[in-house]
Amino acid sequence: MKPAWQVFGLAALPLLLLGSQSSVADDAANGNDADAASVEGQRSSKADPDLQSAPEPVDQARVETREQSPYGRYLTDADGMSLYLFANDQQGADNSTCDQTCAIAWPPYATQAGPQAGEHVDADLLDTIEREDGSRQVTYDGWPLYYFSGDKAAGDALGQDVIHLGAAWYLLSPDGERIEAEERAEASP
Repeated sequence: MKPAWQVFGLAALPLLLLGSQSSVADDAANGNDADAASVEGQRSSKADPDLQSAPEPVDQARVETREQSPYGRYLTDADGMSLYLFANDQQGADNSTCDQTCAIAWPPYATQAGPQAGEHVDADLLDTIEREDGSRQVTYDGWPLYYFSGDKAAGDALGQDVIHLGAAWYLLSPDGERIEAEERAEASP
């Protein structure tokens, strides 16, 4: 048989835990929680409630290339960020099938002026389409171009051959062909 203090202690434990949780919640609600104050970040009252489904267009898009194993040469923006095509889009169509939630994960490469071609990029294959929000998305050989939100540095290609939102995403070669290397790569330091 267990001593009475052990039985009483075990029975009282849930009550003590519940009491401490409401105290922590009350302190946090009143702004008195030292732990909450030490957490960095933006207060919800200052957060922008409207998620942007597309980033602001650049003044004038410039499509460049990067060469990296195992992909060979592929399209990037002027800062070296990888550009992708979405297999659900129809090549040569005048619209994108990636909007709203899709465009948060795969932001369109949008421009205010006609896009420019960098070295190894065929200017005749560059164009734009109008998106539902009125912005102009850069296309290459009829494929709308997108970023991948998971790419953080120039040369990252973490969106390569990812199946997301019903189809695959691919890097695009300067010839206008999708690159089907199945590896994904972070930029090398």
